[in-house]
Amino acid sequence: MQRGEARFLELGFFLLNCFAFSHIIVPMKRISWLLERLPALVLLFVVGAISYSVVADSVTTQVTVANTAPSITAGPIEDPTSDATTPTNVGNQVTFKATASDSNNDSYHLAICKTNAITPNGTSAPTCDGGSWCVSSATASTVEASCSYTALSGDAESEAWYAFVCDSVSGSTCSSSSQGTGASGSPFNVNHAPSFTVMSSTSADPGGTITFTATASDADIDTTSDTVLLVVCSAAGATSSGCTNPADQLCISTAVASNPTCDYVLPAVHQSGDTSYYSYVYDSHNMGATNNPFPAKTYSVNNVVSSVSTVVLNGAADISLTAGTTTNVIVTGSVTDANSCQNISTMQASLYRSGVGYSACDTVGELNYNYCYSLVSCTVVGGTCTGSTDASTDYTCTVSMQYHADPTDISTVYVAENWLGTILATDSGALTSTAEAVTAVEVSSLTAQSVDALVSYGNIGLGENTGATNSSISVTAVGNVGLDTDLSGVDMCPDYPTCAGDTIPVANQKYSTAAFTYSLGGTALSTIATEVELNVLKTTSDATPASKLLYWGIAIPAGIAPGTYTGANNITAVKGETVNW
Repeated sequence: MQRGEARFLELGFFLLNCFAFSHIIVPMKRISWLLERLPALVLLFVVGAISYSVVADSVTTQVTVANTAPSITAGPIEDPTSDATTPTNVGNQVTFKATASDSNNDSYHLAICKTNAITPNGTSAPTCDGGSWCVSSATASTVEASCSYTALSGDAESEAWYAFVCDSVSGSTCSSSSQGTGASGSPFNVNHAPSFTVMSSTSADPGGTITFTATASDADIDTTSDTVLLVVCSAAGATSSGCTNPADQLCISTAVASNPTCDYVLPAVHQSGDTSYYSYVYDSHNMGATNNPFPAKTYSVNNVVSSVSTVVLNGAADISLTAGTTTNVIVTGSVTDANSCQNISTMQASLYRSGVGYSACDTVGELNYNYCYSLVSCTVVGGTCTGSTDASTDYTCTVSMQYHADPTDISTVYVAENWLGTILATDSGALTSTAEAVTAVEVSSLTAQSVDALVSYGNIGLGENTGATNSSISVTAVGNVGLDTDLSGVDMCPDYPTCAGDTIPVANQKYSTAAFTYSLGGTALSTIATEVELNVLKTTSDATPASKLLYWGIAIPAGIAPGTYTGANNITAVKGETVNW
């Protein structure tokens, strides 16, 4: 619209407004005045419009500036270089880098395509028509962009790539492709894992040679055939340089075209039997076989017999037992094995009375707690077997002897005998060796009893006695000898042990080894200890210890005050005569 036309319309609107104003507000007498002058106003409006249209006009200008594709200013490259000499191992990444400049100062994407074709995608990342190796995130102009691709087992040894840079704007465009130059340019190379299918080993004596052989090869032939090498370790963990822990390394081969072998010279002391080992195959680019380590296998070292020495029973001292329970008796010894101290699978001790002998106490079924403790397990003395190169170790064997084990000291059934110990060593090859203690020891007599705590006579009237009704207590042998007993006692009284008033004299109590009638039998108790031939047998089984009953009766004096009278009878174990055991 021209400026004059606009002014004309403005004037028209003004007149209309004026008309409306006059129509609403101005008194009716003025309307005729306005109508009289309307032609002149219209003429004025037309003249104004015509005169206004001659003013100069402004014209809008417009142009579309075309988007320019970014251009690569540095690169593209692989970093690090991935070529036939230094290929990228499967599972590792090849990283592509390039720097681009955009004349519109737009950000850009670096796209590494599989073919020389790409489609821009506006503000989003471009699409490689034939598939991409990787595409970077949006990167500012003149700033280096990068993206990475992880090599897969299905990739070829050599893979071509094409680098594009595409700006990230509406109407985006891409540069022409570049494949870089030299070793860091296209293609990138992929190294595949070597094949490793069979692992074997020979056997040898200590000091001999074990040979390890792997069936292995490498199919990559990009430049020359890859070589393979073998690493063998005694524990899991290795690289192409050797075992993770150098102390675990048995051997490492030289690099060969296929089927590498290596030798391990056994030390003079080496554990017998099968020993686990772990094997690894690597190619010339330090890439391991996919089945590294090969499933654990074993090499075999021939077994040799061991020898036992320095057997000592209870420190060569006599054995003292404990009433009613067990006593730990220690047997010690040493064993030497050329297959190493670790080759000993079991050490067992037998403890026996000399009249029985080891030949009658060398199986589990011969166990008898009176005279034979057979095949008790032993334990290694800490720090005495330091590893597979140590031939000797010390053992401690703890035998729990029962309290009723046969004594061999004076005044016993087996006074002419003593006790001995033998240690049996069994190695991993089931070879055995034994040695007996040089010094025999005695098992001392243990005179011990267990007695009921209370003799209770019940309720008896003044001047009366228990008659044929006896109280009894059990005397049990809890040592290793037969028992008699010494008896004594004191007066009974209500305020024992003060006894300031009435008492029942000690002699009013009677005892016997059999049931009795008070007025006809029994022996009066005295304050002086008197031996009683109780003849408790020697206990031979903890489950059913030997025991005897002592029978008791009492007479109550006339004239004492009624009440509960208490006293104390002393019962002391005495070693019985052996004929009564």
